[in-house]
Amino acid sequence: MRNIMRNKFFLIFLFTVLLFIFGIYFLYKNTIIIFPNFDRKTTIENVKDYGALGNGVKDDTLSIQKVIDRVSKNGGGIVEIPRGRYAIDATKSITLKNNITLKFDPGTELFAIPNSSENYSVINIHDVENVSLIGEMTIIGEREHHKGERGEWGFGISIRGSNNIYIEKPRIKDFWGDGIYIGSTAKQNYSKHITILNPICENNRRQGITIISAIDLDIINPQIFSTKGIPPEYGIDLEPNNKEEFLKEINIIAPTTKYNEGGGIRIYLDALSQSKNPINIRVIDKTEITDGFEVKGKSNVKGKIMVDSYYLLNN
Repeated sequence: MRNIMRNKFFLIFLFTVLLFIFGIYFLYKNTIIIFPNFDRKTTIENVKDYGALGNGVKDDTLSIQKVIDRVSKNGGGIVEIPRGRYAIDATKSITLKNNITLKFDPGTELFAIPNSSENYSVINIHDVENVSLIGEMTIIGEREHHKGERGEWGFGISIRGSNNIYIEKPRIKDFWGDGIYIGSTAKQNYSKHITILNPICENNRRQGITIISAIDLDIINPQIFSTKGIPPEYGIDLEPNNKEEFLKEINIIAPTTKYNEGGGIRIYLDALSQSKNPINIRVIDKTEITDGFEVKGKSNVKGKIMVDSYYLLNN
């Protein structure tokens, strides 16, 4: 009887072990890793395999773009940018395509080569969807070495007419215009489903972050310092260009703003007067906005502006 019991327990133990091993194997074969634009079968390419050096001297713009275009033709995937200092011709830009993730190693820098253009950006996210920028990257402008005197539209990251965009931990500084610009194109007069996590914008000439037209935008824990050079000079400026644009489901969460010449956050609504598009803006935890908060032009605008638990507009 004792031997029978031992054999029974051994068989149960063996069956349990086999079931566990089979379960691990099944998960390995079938699990999709939850990651922006990434699963086990996704194309992964490294920019250094296509001629990018990241040595702070060579213009790496075309090499990086070549990899993005190649991965895009294969249906999308990850473009790895190893640690280095990459010189970028911002008049040409790094132009993102659908279903592309740029994955930066910590310590990676992209810097704009000095130019004389009134309008440029290091990274363009225009008329695309399902794009992510992940890792810790620093994007550096050329405001101290700009070769022209006119214009105010030199940007670090330009997001226009695009959907499903995720950006984490960018540090964007020293731009002729704005750190980040979010707006519209001729194809789509808003950008939609945008998340920007832990951005740092400092010493940019016009704005830290400009929001022209967006639907479902979350900016989480932004830190924006020392915007100065050409008005409006705000940390974050929400300012549509015309009444067809949108400020809908905008959440600015735990912002920190200091030493911005114009102020911390401005919501400027004159262009939406009599618009059919109601606004919905929330600022959550304003305790670290140390350089001012203002709303202008709200008298003929429909919708809501809520700062913590207080409504500045509610109709």
